Amino acid sequence: MSQEYTGKQRVSAAFKKTFTDKDPELDRVPAYIFTGACNAKLIGASVKDLLKDHKVFTKAQIAAYERYKPDIMIMMWDLSMDIEAMGNELRYPEDSMSVVVSEFLEDKSNFSKLKVPDPQKDGRIPGYLEACVELKKAVTDAPVSGVIAGPWTIAMGLRGANDLIVDTKMDADFVHELMKISTEATKSFTEALNEIGIGVGYSEAPASCNLISPGIYREFVFPYHKELVSYFKEQKIGVGIHICGNANPILDDMVATGASNISVDSGTDLGKAAEAARGKAVLIGNVPTECFLAESKDVMKDAVKECLDQVVDDSGYILAPGCEVPTIAPAEKIDWFMELASEVGSYQ
Repeated sequence: MSQEYTGKQRVSAAFKKTFTDKDPELDRVPAYIFTGACNAKLIGASVKDLLKDHKVFTKAQIAAYERYKPDIMIMMWDLSMDIEAMGNELRYPEDSMSVVVSEFLEDKSNFSKLKVPDPQKDGRIPGYLEACVELKKAVTDAPVSGVIAGPWTIAMGLRGANDLIVDTKMDADFVHELMKISTEATKSFTEALNEIGIGVGYSEAPASCNLISPGIYREFVFPYHKELVSYFKEQKIGVGIHICGNANPILDDMVATGASNISVDSGTDLGKAAEAARGKAVLIGNVPTECFLAESKDVMKDAVKECLDQVVDDSGYILAPGCEVPTIAPAEKIDWFMELASEVGSYQ
């Protein structure tokens, strides 16, 4: 009978493979799923209830872990937690993600009123921390990792995408000042999560080269990613960075931040990402999320095979979707993913 391995062992092996050139013999590639709002259906809850009540979120996350058994349990709630705590008004539809009703910095004169939120007191952040504590108690054989907004995501949420991009050309000083406050907000949230033993990945969807140029990333985003990574690395804390869409032009920059892992979407060439990350960071990705809506399991199987064929054998790699699983994805098709990790990702 073959040995049963835990998520912690598989994930640890991926990091050892990258940073110490060790090649532990395990059963399969480590794998996990970005699921958040779609977990509501597992407990018969609405997405609105899941986002508004951290106890519902906690229950749904535990149900998701018990059903799917991912090698990392991702705490994917709502990337608008920070901007809501900092002054944005949100609307909560019954069965979809929250929507920004008004941006706090639509009027730039509000900048003087902007404050870094207190993770223990402000908005829904304390509830998220409590949910992480409860998941860590319930999940003992896999790492529990937070997913929170990175500084560019916060800045764009507070100002609005169009206005912030225009500001990079017309008012660069303002953008840098906003990024400093956003970075402090991300840092404060990360420290609160670290205090309860939760690792962190920064989601930076708006840093995609589908939305901004590589030049904007390098001038207005990279320095703050680098600052965060360096700050926590001094404390021997590793953090990860996820960028949606096309990150091909900035793969070397993502690795140069020093992040312990980089996560890329299906719009990014996984082979190029593997070469950029080789020996420097664990690579995570990038099965297209539309596979979770496919009619046939073979569609997802082919996508998983394609990912595994593109990664180099001697680099740390974790199989995952390119981004968050769609809210409407059926649970049965999420089952497919972890089944295929064992079937196609076997080291035997």
